[in-house]
Amino acid sequence: MISLDIDGTITYSDRTLSIEALKAIRLAENLGLPVMLVTGNSVPFAEAAAVFIGTSGPVIAEDGGALSIKSEGTMRKRVFLTDMDEEWILWSELKKRFPEAELSYSTMERKAGLVITRKVPVEAVRGLIDELGLNLTAVDSGFAIHVKKPWINKGTGIEKACEFLGISPKEVAHVGDGENDLSAFRVVGYRVAVAQAPESLKENADYVTEKSYGDGGAEAIMYILKKFDYLGEGYEDQESDP
Repeated sequence: MISLDIDGTITYSDRTLSIEALKAIRLAENLGLPVMLVTGNSVPFAEAAAVFIGTSGPVIAEDGGALSIKSEGTMRKRVFLTDMDEEWILWSELKKRFPEAELSYSTMERKAGLVITRKVPVEAVRGLIDELGLNLTAVDSGFAIHVKKPWINKGTGIEKACEFLGISPKEVAHVGDGENDLSAFRVVGYRVAVAQAPESLKENADYVTEKSYGDGGAEAIMYILKKFDYLGEGYEDQESDP
């Protein structure tokens, strides 16, 4: 299975979807390699993205704190791995000290963590967590600051999804571009970082794409398909549009 981050991995910096990434995802699915989306976005957003993009695997949302698993027909089962008690304590104090702080528009949909816009430095958020003695962590995804319990991450989400599927995380290849993809890299069998990813992610990758953002995501998927023999000989001579 391939697991894919969304923002910056199959989209451009303005969050529009890369058509080349879409083609590569559809090709992987058509070749029998399921794709699951693994994102910091909320469950409704991620579920809708999976439908429109055409992925057949589970959806892992909220940085691993929420799962959406297909059950019968078009029905899905949602699983939440935590609550948000300490997160709201942090937000109350953060807003007092930084009036300019804002929550993501999707926050009220969330069950497993806060998403704070980057109007406040991530270092300030981490400092306040330490000062208040909260059992939380703050991760800068490059698009926003994700505040959650320390055990909630993409890696634990992938492990839980694989448990539902009856496969090992080592059978998964993960593609990402942010600091919050490091936890996924620790549990999967193959790791690809998109070109604009931070050095901390690139250093732990098996392959780093030459292209950036969504086109890099497309490159990553095609690389995985070739490396693990999903493409027959002479594929380069064929049309790339599945």
